[in-house]
Amino acid sequence: MTTAVQSPGILTNWRIAGRPSPDSVMLADPIRDPLNLFLAAGASVLIICGMVAVHNEMLDWYLLPVFLCGALIGPDMFAWLRGKVDTFDPLGILGAYGYFFFFLAPLLTVMWSYHTAELPEPPDWLSWIGWMSVLNVFGLLIYLIARGMFSVQKPRTIWVVKPASFFGVMSVAIPLALAFQLYIFIRFDGVFGFMTAFSDANTDAFNGMGWQFLIAEMFPVFVAILFLVWKRDALRARSWAFLALLVFGFFVLKLLCGGLRGSRSNTVWAMFWLVGAIHLWIKHVPRRLIVLGLVFLALFMYLYGFYKQEGVRAFDAIQDRSQLEAIAEKNGRTVDAALLGDMARTEIQSYLLYRLWAIGDYDYGYGTTYLEAFDVLIPKWIWPDRPDGKVRKGTEALHGRAVYNARIFQASQVYGLAGEAMLNFPPILAPLAFFALAFVVAKSRALMLADPDDLRWLLVPILANAMIILPAADLDNQIMFFLTVAACPLLLLRASSVVVPRQPQLGTVADQ
Repeated sequence: MTTAVQSPGILTNWRIAGRPSPDSVMLADPIRDPLNLFLAAGASVLIICGMVAVHNEMLDWYLLPVFLCGALIGPDMFAWLRGKVDTFDPLGILGAYGYFFFFLAPLLTVMWSYHTAELPEPPDWLSWIGWMSVLNVFGLLIYLIARGMFSVQKPRTIWVVKPASFFGVMSVAIPLALAFQLYIFIRFDGVFGFMTAFSDANTDAFNGMGWQFLIAEMFPVFVAILFLVWKRDALRARSWAFLALLVFGFFVLKLLCGGLRGSRSNTVWAMFWLVGAIHLWIKHVPRRLIVLGLVFLALFMYLYGFYKQEGVRAFDAIQDRSQLEAIAEKNGRTVDAALLGDMARTEIQSYLLYRLWAIGDYDYGYGTTYLEAFDVLIPKWIWPDRPDGKVRKGTEALHGRAVYNARIFQASQVYGLAGEAMLNFPPILAPLAFFALAFVVAKSRALMLADPDDLRWLLVPILANAMIILPAADLDNQIMFFLTVAACPLLLLRASSVVVPRQPQLGTVADQ
């Protein structure tokens, strides 16, 4: 017989039924399972053979490094699909996204002949995709090797909720965020007035309001944290129908607080966090519900794209399919643009590689884009003439030095982990950037070994979310992700908790 021992400051006994003790948790390394390797290699071969059988023109040498990319990152995805790693394990999320990013995206780029209007097709296009895939092969090898070098260790401390601090912080954070959101709506004469202001492409009404938006848009997240922590036991006892209704209510609230400003990611990342928090902190979410949620979010992202491009005019267009198709074609909101332009970097990285190796009209930044990425922390009204950073180096790399110096054109592309590395150093060094990926994965997975009552479980979904950001984003995008998604919950949870040393068998003692 055992008696529950409450951790210091815990509101109630929050042990999660059915979850193994942290001491017994083993975070599997999928690459060590031969079945995962076999499935990754086999699936990659079948996909390539199927595509080539339908499109013979795809057959070329670039398929070999593309296949190797799939075989290297694929084991993580198949372990994730087989349930050998948790649904929100950062390694599994990266494996699933990485399989698309490094393997499927190059194939789809070739099959659909995808090219954005801003970039011309270089000569011998397939070879440049191949050479970029070669760099990715070495990058993934470095990632896998470094992943073994960075050990995943249990946290030595526990963030235990301190009720007085928790409710004190919440009594300030929630009203403050709500006040900022109400102020914003009042300033623009209500919700529809705010949407109309966003729809006016020539307006500068939002200038200088970034910090106000940052605080206001945290209101739904703060409310969610309050209920997840305060009502943890009650939520565990609720049905999935009730929890699904709760998630939908959060979606509507987040759409009002931030989503109407034209950022799909503002809403999607928040939904990712909430479902992950329920999964890790309350009870495991069935995968069928996660699939249904993904379908819902995909439909939302598609329809929201029209609002982002057309504003309130999109509501009239949604009722007419022909208008929707016209808007999608005009703004490039097609399926291939969404998958290969927004979610992948094959074209931009391959074209960048071509410009750097074959043209050479460029001077490497040697770290300048990384340093200048932190300029986003300083408002423009304080430093209006701050360096252009990535914009300057990207424009010069893609179009030549003279283009930027004459202010003829400024490139606005996102280059991704390997792409930004090539803006700073010769391409042969780009794979070294994957060391950073391995470090973040290892440190993120360490929290999967935290005590069940550790408040940092509520941060794990944010880290899992970052696995989608890191390969495809530049450092300035990653900093903005931290500021808008991670910073406020991190500060709130830390201010609400007391840090205590971790003890070997915290939670139960045997009766003598």
